[in-house]
Amino acid sequence: MNNTIYDVIIAGAGASGLICARECARGGLKTLVLEKEQTPGRKISVTGNGRCNLTNVRVSPAHYYGDEKLISSALAQFSYTDCRTYFEQLGVLLTEEENGRIFPQTGKSSAVLEPLKLAVLESGAEILPGQFVTKIKHGKTFNITTQTDQKFQARHVVLACGSCAYPQLGANSSGYELARALGHTVITPRPTLSGLVLKENFSRLSGIRAQVKLTADTTPAIHTCGEIIFTNYGINGPAALNASGAISRALSNGNVSIQLNFLPEISNAENFFNERLQQFPHRRPKDFFAGVLHESIANLLIDFKGLRKNKPMKEQFPSAVKSAFDTVGKWPATVTALRPWSEAMAATGGVNTREINYNTFESQCCPGLYITGELLDIDGQSGGFNLHFAWASGFTAAKDLVKEK
Repeated sequence: MNNTIYDVIIAGAGASGLICARECARGGLKTLVLEKEQTPGRKISVTGNGRCNLTNVRVSPAHYYGDEKLISSALAQFSYTDCRTYFEQLGVLLTEEENGRIFPQTGKSSAVLEPLKLAVLESGAEILPGQFVTKIKHGKTFNITTQTDQKFQARHVVLACGSCAYPQLGANSSGYELARALGHTVITPRPTLSGLVLKENFSRLSGIRAQVKLTADTTPAIHTCGEIIFTNYGINGPAALNASGAISRALSNGNVSIQLNFLPEISNAENFFNERLQQFPHRRPKDFFAGVLHESIANLLIDFKGLRKNKPMKEQFPSAVKSAFDTVGKWPATVTALRPWSEAMAATGGVNTREINYNTFESQCCPGLYITGELLDIDGQSGGFNLHFAWASGFTAAKDLVKEK
C-alpha cells in the first residue's frame, strides 16, 4: 500500500490525461498518472497517420456530435488559439495544411508527444506505466487498485482512459466499467471515423476515388463534402468518415440510407445534363459521361439504369435517361454497419454527458471524480477535432482542480 495521498490521480496517459496532469502539477497539486501500457501516449503517436493532427483552425461545435453545451464550454475554455499557443510554448513548431489541419512541422507525432511528456515530468507530476486501474472505491478519499495489486489514494480522480478504438494499441472498455462502478450510465460505444459498410455491392469500383456530397438520412440529416474511396465493403475517405459519427448513432435504430452526389460543384444537375444532351445527342452512354464521371463509375451507372451501351443517347428510353441523370446527383446506398474497432479512429457513445458538469468536467454522480476525452459521449469529425477535444477537456478539468485547491 502506497501511503501517499495524492491530490489527483489520473487513470490514463493519453491526450487528455497528460495535459491534465501537467496543468494540475503546475498548479501545485501532487499528481500521479497511472497508465496501463508501458509507453504513455501511444494513441497520440498514431493520430494523423503518425503525423499527429493535433488541432484545426476551424475548431467549433459544428464539427462535433454529442452534447453541444459541453462541447461549447470546453472549446470556449481551450480554443484553437489557446491550443496552438500551448504547444508552441512547449517548443513545438507547427504548420497548417489543407482544410485547416495543424501538424508538427517535422511531420512526426513524436514532435508533439515527447515535448508533452517532458513537460508533464518537468511540472513535477509522476507517471507510472504498466499500471492498469481495475478498481476505484470512493470514501473519504478515492482508493485505487491496479492489476499488480498496488493500491493508491487520492482526493480526486480523473478518468482519462480513452475509448475502445484502436484495440491493437491496448484500448478496451475498462474506463466505461470504472465509470459505471462509480455511478455513471454509459451509452453503448460504437466505432466512428471508420469506413461505411454498404448493403449494395460496389466492389467493382474498389480503389476508385471520387469527389462527392454525401447526404445521410439521419436526424437531423447530415451533409458532408469531400473525397470517398470505394472499397470491397463499401466506402471510406474523408466524406464518409465525417458522416460516420451521425451514421454510427443512427445505426442503433437500423440501417441508414445515404445518397452520393457525384456532381457536388454543379447546382442544377438536371439543367447541366439536358444541355449536355443537346450538345452530344449522338454519343453512346460511355462517351456521353466521359469527362464527367470516372469511367468505371459511368459503366456501373449504365448497367444500373439499363442504358443500351451501343445506342446513342438520343435513342435511349427517356425514362432511363432521366433516371440515370437523377442518379448521378442522388445515387442511393444503404449503410448496414461501420468497420470494426480495429479500424476506427474514435468512438460514439460513452459516459452520459448529462451526468457531467458542463463547466468543469466533474462528475455529478460522484464528487471529486472528473471524466475527460473519449470516455464521454462526444466525438468529432476527422481533421484534428477529436484530439483537440481531448486537450480541451483535460485542460478544463485541471483548471477546476487547481481552483479547488
